[in-house]
Amino acid sequence: MRLGLVTPILLAILACATPGCTTVATAPDDARETRELKIRAGDEIRIVTTNRDRLSLKVERVLDDRFVGVTVEPAAKEKRAAGTPVEVPYPEIAMIEVTRFDPGAVAGVGSAVVFTVALGVFVLTGVPVVIPP
Repeated sequence: MRLGLVTPILLAILACATPGCTTVATAPDDARETRELKIRAGDEIRIVTTNRDRLSLKVERVLDDRFVGVTVEPAAKEKRAAGTPVEVPYPEIAMIEVTRFDPGAVAGVGSAVVFTVALGVFVLTGVPVVIPP
């Protein structure tokens, strides 16, 4: 193996192993729609309440009528310090944004990166590309 091929191969492996995340934002009308998001303990969510209070939190427990968690590093216009315990009842949620790990995002991004790196290696190193008939 040529030394020049090691770096692109390592980059491709790293890209395939990198976790992917997805973000879903919605404005639920009732508690049923909030439960349909299937938020689990460990998910990080951003909430805008009906009184326009904004907070980002890591969910610790999902109860029948509210989320229980701890605030994380505050984003713009958020007033609560990180590490503050909070409970947010479903009826007070005006908008919710959920960020969670998505293995499907890894596969799509990883495949595109591997293809691009392989094509670049073949073009730059002069390794012949044989396309079967």
